[in-house]
Amino acid sequence: MGNNMGDVENKVSTGRWVKVLLAVSLGLNMLVLGAIGARLYSNRGDALQPHNLREASYGPYSRALSPQDRKIIGEALRREAGSLRQNLPKIKETFQALILALQAEEYDRDAVHGLIAEQQAMGLKRQQVGQRLLLERLDSMTVEERRAFAKRLQRTLRHRRTP
Repeated sequence: MGNNMGDVENKVSTGRWVKVLLAVSLGLNMLVLGAIGARLYSNRGDALQPHNLREASYGPYSRALSPQDRKIIGEALRREAGSLRQNLPKIKETFQALILALQAEEYDRDAVHGLIAEQQAMGLKRQQVGQRLLLERLDSMTVEERRAFAKRLQRTLRHRRTP
């Protein structure tokens, strides 16, 4: 017989980490969707004009890519996950349905949870495709390209901390 207590402790510890990672992932997805929603429903009349729609950015990673890499990854992301412009009707639809559900006299828990889960799934798909494309590019970089990327990433992170 093995040490069952040790196995239980490892499962509990692993379970906690999985929960923490899922919570962080959910938080990041909600930030992205919240930013999109805020942009869609901002008071500025030009918010939905095509020239103002921007592809979702992956923060410092996107800014640290070379312009050519950013363009290539952006094009691949749009091919695989669709552009924000293509996904805009569905994004707007879920936000409108969520707002209606939240304003309803009787709170429909299942509807609210379902709509937020749907939004999360849309954001998660983009995040997963973007992450895979970024990692594929990092894997294919030469030592010099990786060092240049690391230098730009470091500069970007330093710049973001300064108010």
